[in-house]
Amino acid sequence: MSEFDDFIRGIGSDIKNAAEQVGKKAEETFEISKRRAEKMKIKGHIQSLYQKLGELTYGGMKNGEDVSEETDALIAQLDEAFARVEELFEEINAIRNGTFVQEEEMDWEEEYAEEYDVDVEEIIEEAKAFEEPTEEIVPEEKLPEEEPAKIQEFDINID
Repeated sequence: MSEFDDFIRGIGSDIKNAAEQVGKKAEETFEISKRRAEKMKIKGHIQSLYQKLGELTYGGMKNGEDVSEETDALIAQLDEAFARVEELFEEINAIRNGTFVQEEEMDWEEEYAEEYDVDVEEIIEEAKAFEEPTEEIVPEEKLPEEEPAKIQEFDINID
């Protein structure tokens, strides 16, 4: 092999590595952007929950009403929202560090099987049996048309 061939292979390998790195960085940026967008959406929801909690607390205190059940529900929603924001923050850091492992999303078959406790593969196989006829369907010969039945007419005279 000549030095020129080695040189070309080296350049090709360098270009391939660079393209892979650019692809990884683009995917990383995309994943981080998705999480940031979700984080902003959740923060807006948190603001809305805070407003509802404040209005509910103020109204309850002013009118002497017990609104503890409603406030507890709003606080639980706030806790869930804060927990999700924390998860997103950790996912973003893990993506940046290269340690993030994304959970595989279940496809519809797995979700259906899990929700209804059924074997989807078995259902699909049964459905396929109905999709394709096992024997060829041959059209029947055209039958001669039958003459319509004759209706007898009666003269009925009701007086």
